Amino acid sequence: MKYLIKILCLLLILFSCDQNVVEAVHGCFDSEACNYNPDASYDNNSCEYESCADCEGIPNGDALEDQCGVCKGDGTYCLPISLSFGNIVLNESEQFEVQILIDSPQNLSAYQFKLKETELQSAYGGISEEYGFDVIVDPYSQSPDLVIAFSFSGSLIPAESNGILTNIAFNTLSTELCFDLENAIFTKSVDPNNNLDQVYDNIDGSDDDVIQYQFNFGECIEIPTFN
Repeated sequence: MKYLIKILCLLLILFSCDQNVVEAVHGCFDSEACNYNPDASYDNNSCEYESCADCEGIPNGDALEDQCGVCKGDGTYCLPISLSFGNIVLNESEQFEVQILIDSPQNLSAYQFKLKETELQSAYGGISEEYGFDVIVDPYSQSPDLVIAFSFSGSLIPAESNGILTNIAFNTLSTELCFDLENAIFTKSVDPNNNLDQVYDNIDGSDDDVIQYQFNFGECIEIPTFN
């Protein structure tokens, strides 16, 4: 009888031990990892950090790319500046004058472009003059078709400017007026206190403290015959 009781006690102990066995849960212990397992009891060195990283490389971060593909951008960098022609008239000096129209989502510190087969005589007025830009043309230079504009005071043509950029007087033997796509530049100087300016400067391929923007030119227009 005593022997039977001992066997029963031994079986009871063994059964109790079997019920209390806790199986180890393998997983990642690091709460900053993508696959962190708060229930893990055994660190199996499986932590990984890339699959849930945001655009700054931070796991589970909240930084997002904007519509231009810029991390934490404001969605404007890839929006192009548009230039087109307005009215053409014949001035008192028997020179053609044309309105250069702009529609710009960007702040501008400077710009330059060419008009094909032209000899540019002067430039005046418009948004450029309003914001203190000097618009320079030189019919006696090696590039008589080139327009260069900037502000000596560092002022900007503000974003959302829409209207006459400048008026240009010119001579030409051509029957149509066209923008020249080569050597066109529309830029903004980088503000050292603006982090987003620094980002845009880095991604435009130059990293030269100048942001270069994309642009679209309008169609050529026919030069009218004046009697």
